Parts: sequence; structure tokens; C-alpha cells
Amino acid sequence: MTNKKFNWKKELISWAVMIAVFGTLYLTGLHTPVIGKIQSLLLSTHLITPDLDQKEAVTFNFNGILKSSDGTVINSEELSDKTIFINYWATWCPPCLGELPHINKLYQQVKSDPNVVFLLISKDQDFNKAIRFMDKKEYDLPIYTEVKGFDKLSSRVLPSSYVIKNGEIVFETEGMSNFNTQEFKDFLISRY
Repeated sequence: MTNKKFNWKKELISWAVMIAVFGTLYLTGLHTPVIGKIQSLLLSTHLITPDLDQKEAVTFNFNGILKSSDGTVINSEELSDKTIFINYWATWCPPCLGELPHINKLYQQVKSDPNVVFLLISKDQDFNKAIRFMDKKEYDLPIYTEVKGFDKLSSRVLPSSYVIKNGEIVFETEGMSNFNTQEFKDFLISRY
């Protein structure tokens, strides 16, 4: 059996390279999109999909007021007869960035359905940063900022997603998920 000597120099160089790479990513602000891209690739495997076996539905209070990226103010009461997909996200949140491409693909498939509404609510302090991000990525997802938040949607975790149907919260989840599945699409477009 050969006795290999530990090479301290080689070990130090490999650690220095790793620290330099991660330090550069962090200092340049690229760590968020890089981690988001890795998480998006993970979601592409469909290992993390929404669990549609939910708890009992809860009445939703349509008391929120949102402002869209074009400045239009929307009172959520106007949407009371719609199926509403709400996603809270931020540009500084890697899991949010990881799931956005999948939400965008789902949106492309259901946006022509007049009964389904997507509300992606940015938690960025500077809403213009979220608008610029969406433009840069060429997503046409409808994004909003809260003028007045919803009482029943109190999650402090990003991303968080909800589905409201017939005035009730019928789905909620915290953390990233790949919503671009046939099962979730069918769940959104079904009227019950």
C-alpha cells in the first residue's frame, strides 16, 4: 500500500481559488442570479412541484390594493370572480429567480384564459428594480407592488404563492416550486 503525502501547497491553492470565485461572485452581486440559475435547473428536474393536497380552504379578504408596472392601481375586489395566482418575490431572492422562468412558462400557457389572473407581487423596496429585471429577462409576467397588503396573506418567506378561487384561498406554499406542470395548470383552469 502506498503512503501518499498530503500536499499542503496544492490544498491551499484549491481553497484560494474557491474563495476567490465565491468572493468575486458575492462582491459583484452575481451570486444571486447564479444561485437562482442553479435552482432553476433543479426545478427543471420536476423534483420540487406544488403539493396540491391542501388544507381546508380559507376565506380570502379582497382588501388589497396593488399598483402595476405601468402605474395602474388595482383594487383586488375587482378580481373576486377570478382564479388568482399570487406569487410574492424579489430580485434579491435566489429561489424567486429560480422559479420565475417556470412561472413565466405557465403564464404563457394560461394567459388567454379570462378567468385566470396572475399577480406577481414584488417585495423589492425599489419597484423600478423589479420592472427593469422583468424587462431584461423579457418576461411578460404582470408584476405589482403593494399599496395596501392583503390581510390573509401574511407569509414572511420568499417566494410564497397562493391560489384564490371562489373567494377562498385553496392553495398556498412557501419556498420555490416548479408550477409549470400539467397538474398545476389543470388545477388553475378548473372552475369549482
